[in-house]
Amino acid sequence: MNTLRLFCDVARLGSISRAAVLHGVTQSAASQRIGQLEKRLNVSLLDRSVRPLALTAAGELFRKESEQLVRRYAQLEQRLRQMNGSPHGHVVVAAIYSAGIGLLNHIKEKFGAAYPNIRTTISHKRPEDVHEAVRRRQCDFGIVSYPKRWRDVDHHPLRDELMAVVCPPHHALARRQTVQAGELEQWPMASFENDLPVGREIRRYLAHEGVRANIVQVFDNIDTLRGAVEVTGLFAILPKRTVLREVAAGRLAVVELEPELVRPIGIIQRRQRRGPNGVWHEDFSPAAQLFIDFLLEHAGPKVEMLDEVEARGRDMVGGKV
Repeated sequence: MNTLRLFCDVARLGSISRAAVLHGVTQSAASQRIGQLEKRLNVSLLDRSVRPLALTAAGELFRKESEQLVRRYAQLEQRLRQMNGSPHGHVVVAAIYSAGIGLLNHIKEKFGAAYPNIRTTISHKRPEDVHEAVRRRQCDFGIVSYPKRWRDVDHHPLRDELMAVVCPPHHALARRQTVQAGELEQWPMASFENDLPVGREIRRYLAHEGVRANIVQVFDNIDTLRGAVEVTGLFAILPKRTVLREVAAGRLAVVELEPELVRPIGIIQRRQRRGPNGVWHEDFSPAAQLFIDFLLEHAGPKVEMLDEVEARGRDMVGGKV
């Protein structure tokens, strides 16, 4: 099984030396193990005449089958460990920057306290890089906005984020409870970069409402954009739930946006194959499934309600403050 794992990493990384480092062995030892595997199978798995290394036709077939075996064996190991104690494992998540770096790190810390034997790694990437990491099995799953746009992966809803106008307390909009989108062109704004899905959707929404947006600054993540709004005097359209603490602290103001604009956030996973009865999904590892369940509890559909309670420091009665 260790040799299968090594081969899968050689195939994924396109390099014996990089895979050797990952497995804590020398390049020579890794090369010998792959060579012995090829000799035992009586086939060439790697095309060593090109750089980076490429798989032969036999190597590609062996990779596909080996990845399934390695994954299923890892799942079996985790299930057996869980029979004898607390869950073990390593969960790797790729997430877009605008999913909220602070939020996901907070969830990671809480999850680590609840499951100390599960290690969690969250890497923040641009949307196309999250998609590629999922496709190449470099992570257990990805977190993206507008997940339905990726046609070659499967997606599961995480939450819908209500978007709102966010501005400093001294801004003219801060005195308003609601604002029509058509009124927004009279003030300069900050927004997401245009090549990000959320940036494109905001611009499309404003254009549909007849707004010629005066965007003077752009950013690639929510945390930086939120901080810029605090200090520049600009307004932005952001997910409401991401600024509740700043609103409670008096650093930002939120104005309801009409008509409503919602940003869907979802989980994407690699689509393995299509069977006769439709799409067959890969199973998440037990550790990854635990993290997804934890994520749904702490960052799922009810997260806005929970954050308002935490931010305002009082109980919520009947579902409303």
